[in-house]
Amino acid sequence: MTKTPKPPPEHLTLPEKFVWAAHGDLPTVKDLLAQHPHLLNATATATNLETALGAACQMKNTAIIEYLLAQGAEMDIFAACVLGKTDEVVKILDADPKLVKAKNKHGHNHTLLKSAEQHPALIAILKSRGAK
Repeated sequence: MTKTPKPPPEHLTLPEKFVWAAHGDLPTVKDLLAQHPHLLNATATATNLETALGAACQMKNTAIIEYLLAQGAEMDIFAACVLGKTDEVVKILDADPKLVKAKNKHGHNHTLLKSAEQHPALIAILKSRGAK
């Protein structure tokens, strides 16, 4: 059973609403992005640096991740892990090995291993690179 996403609180700014929607409301993400293309890589606020892609990755919402990437969002290590894109993860880690210990923008315990949990071969690669 799919949960119906809660509507965002009324006081949120447009970027905050977009990031809120990216936690699980694809129709709203599509609607807001169609009306406001500048939101694609916007952060929720100046102090909350979460983007829509980060929110979708946190929730492991592959439909929203794939949609945002198709619209031009830049692939990051979390999106690559959630989507099981092993070659992309290796490429990203080769370019910046310290990303193996990356945390999401909230600093939550949302490790790469958690992001990649549906992809055992990718987990093995991450662990061989030092992920915990």
